[in-house]
Amino acid sequence: MKVLSVVSGRLRPVSFVLALCVVATLGAQSPRLGRVAFPTSGSAPAQPAFLRGVLLLHSFEYDDAIASFHEAQRLDPGFALAYWGEAMCFNQTLWFNENLEKARAALARLAPTRAARQGKAPTPREKGYLDAVERLFGDGDKAARNRAYADRMAELTRQFPEDDEAALFYALGLLGTIREGQRDQVTSQKAGSIATAILKKNPEHPGAAHYALHAFDDGEHAAMGLEAARIYARIAPASSHARHMPSHVFLPLGMWDEAVASDESAFAASVARVKRLGLSMAQADFHSLSWLHYEYLQQGRFAKAREVMKTVEGAIAAGMRPGVGDGLKTVPSELAHQHAESEIGRGFSSTSLKSELGSMRARLVVDAGAWTDMRGQGNFENIDELFALGYSAVRLGDSARGAAAAEQLRNAMSQVGDTDAKEIAGISSIALQGVLRMATNDRTGGLKALAAAAGVEARRPKPIARPYPIKPVVELYAEALLQSGDAAGAVAQFKASLARTPRRAASLLGLARAAAKAGMKAESVKAAKDFLGAWHLADAGRPELAEARRLAQ
Repeated sequence: MKVLSVVSGRLRPVSFVLALCVVATLGAQSPRLGRVAFPTSGSAPAQPAFLRGVLLLHSFEYDDAIASFHEAQRLDPGFALAYWGEAMCFNQTLWFNENLEKARAALARLAPTRAARQGKAPTPREKGYLDAVERLFGDGDKAARNRAYADRMAELTRQFPEDDEAALFYALGLLGTIREGQRDQVTSQKAGSIATAILKKNPEHPGAAHYALHAFDDGEHAAMGLEAARIYARIAPASSHARHMPSHVFLPLGMWDEAVASDESAFAASVARVKRLGLSMAQADFHSLSWLHYEYLQQGRFAKAREVMKTVEGAIAAGMRPGVGDGLKTVPSELAHQHAESEIGRGFSSTSLKSELGSMRARLVVDAGAWTDMRGQGNFENIDELFALGYSAVRLGDSARGAAAAEQLRNAMSQVGDTDAKEIAGISSIALQGVLRMATNDRTGGLKALAAAAGVEARRPKPIARPYPIKPVVELYAEALLQSGDAAGAVAQFKASLARTPRRAASLLGLARAAAKAGMKAESVKAAKDFLGAWHLADAGRPELAEARRLAQ
């Protein structure tokens, strides 16, 4: 039979046969969103909007995807999968966010009952998609529903082994079974293998590239996502999230130039969208901006990092929605993509942005050695800033203030509800006590405390993105060993630091210093040159540059 296909926005007739079912099919390619093939029973006029929605859904551009699925529903009110697509947008799997009420309401607009909705889907394959999403938004707790959805998608992939969309939504469903704050390498690797296999078949598939990146985003396997990282932003440049996702590989590998390019592009794209649609800055991608700030620090571009902070300050001053008072926080959630003023209930509050600004300030103080930035500051937004306040006080010779900060960090362990935050507060408190002891000439006690804190840190999973605590304790321990005259011990600890956080600038320069004092000339030169490579765009006049150039000779 003759049906319509859209390729690069043009309609043309093609031949397509699907046994036992009369359906329309559409292969969609967008030079700005990627390419998918998703045969459905929807009418030809509704197909372009539906497929655009699927492309956007694969890149987690949920609000825009909902608008596209609404358009498909308007053009074909009985188009079952258009309602499936809208419902899927209310489950932001990897952001641990869902709107159950809106998802169920979207399905109810197709038909009031599950049985009636099944009757609206004319093919077994489409019935399977609907059945899976009914389980995702059915009864039970979130974990049970996620598991039921993944299991149903597994059945669908076995029933229709050539359906790449089913396979990819199954891969995403698998990732959704991993609980927040946990890592499951077996499940992640399984999802990654599904996504990479489809990426080989269709190197322009946004979902294949996207889900591969998330699957390998576990602190251990980032290098396995390099191909997807280099593909994704190129095939889907209309998506801010697609432009950001490659930094999930570039940052943990210490590929600072590539990571910066990714996140600069992502934030710019999000701002362009905000302006184009007349939205508030709450809809800009502050998640990518927070990563960009850290990446600038690792390049020695501290002036650029301060510009990022001014952007956040401006957004807060412009009156973003007020947040709910929630006390002491840490920010390992990476802002968690919580957006406001949108169909899916996402939005950055002034509270979350203030907390992130506190973390940015803390990282700048620690990585740039901007100790006087914290002088006279009596308040703090989160644990990160509290540590920076105490650490800078010690560096400025104010041991009493440093001790007070260490005590507050210890008290924070009973004030924060998040288990991960409790551990970070505890590690930071012990590390700060170690630094204090070193500053008061108790080297034995200081090294013992830092070694203990570094041991706890080493048992934590490798950082997925920016390190927490913000100053890796193993790096602090290495610096203390070097200060105490144990250059060889410092070399070993700097290497351990770089194994956890590759090409982190302070550890590279520290390794160059320690290796030089230990008589390891070749190792010192190599580390110094790597540091200079990372800092090739650094602010002029930084003393670290002059020192590294001497060590590199």
